[in-house]
Amino acid sequence: MNFVIHSIFKEVNSPVNERYREELIPPTDEETEFVDKVTKLFRKHQSGRVYGGFESDTNAYAFSRLLSECVNNGGDFLAFSKAAAALLVAKLKGIPAATGGYFFAARFSEASEDLLLILMLRQEQEHAIDDETLTLRRAAALKMEHLDLAARISISDWQAGKPEPVSVVRGRKEVSDYFKSFIGLHEPRTNTEGTKKLKDFIERWMEANDYSRAKREEVRERVLDYAKERKDQPVELKIVASIVDTDNHQKFFTDANEAGLGAEFHIDRRSLSPWVRVIFNDSDIKLNFSRRLLNKRVRYDKAAKTILIRDIELSEVDIR
Repeated sequence: MNFVIHSIFKEVNSPVNERYREELIPPTDEETEFVDKVTKLFRKHQSGRVYGGFESDTNAYAFSRLLSECVNNGGDFLAFSKAAAALLVAKLKGIPAATGGYFFAARFSEASEDLLLILMLRQEQEHAIDDETLTLRRAAALKMEHLDLAARISISDWQAGKPEPVSVVRGRKEVSDYFKSFIGLHEPRTNTEGTKKLKDFIERWMEANDYSRAKREEVRERVLDYAKERKDQPVELKIVASIVDTDNHQKFFTDANEAGLGAEFHIDRRSLSPWVRVIFNDSDIKLNFSRRLLNKRVRYDKAAKTILIRDIELSEVDIR
């Protein structure tokens, strides 16, 4: 593991004071446990994560270029971390209301996956107990629960050309926007991949929880309605979770977010077209069926203006 900490101090409406380490920190159990804890907090963050790739313009968004140089040119991780921290300093200088803290960078492996963790944490004075005197004393502690500026990059997925190798904590908008800009996170305006993941995850969830056919159709229709309501705005996974499973919405959200679905993303409604229903009404007949049944249970002949529906069972009472 490569691990380093730099200091980027800044208070509201104050200048930035940065201090960089001149060597990496030799990893011990302390650093390993810290990375493990941050990774768990990152995965279980209450606001969730957003996913994407890197912006293609590496002049305007230099982080991916710096990382590429580190990965491809022998891996000078210290030089990369200092350049990345300086990039964040430049962002902070343009935001008077922003605050700084400690800049952490760690490159490590998890289940044979090459990963990079970038985060900022503040340290504050807190109360602690002196074991010898059993009195209160002041002690500095990192605010681990305030993990609002953090990114996890799968270098393995990035090098393999996978679509969403970057995930960033979805913090407060004004905070997360400049951090996402620093990372160079590209969130596609129409997320076909994410929409397919969402559809498949919902279907698996309903299957695992034994939803009735009527309940499944209701969920699909309500998710479609929500996607239409959002128009060009991103959908929020927490709202989708409450639609799919009112009683277990938090578990749905956590499991879906950990499976790679962003806490918010732009949906591709075309990818949900199998959920769209075909509706026909006249004075004598009412038809309402899922579009995904066309050319399966339902055959429509446009020229003959006829429709054939298979596997229909009617009770004797209905046909007398």
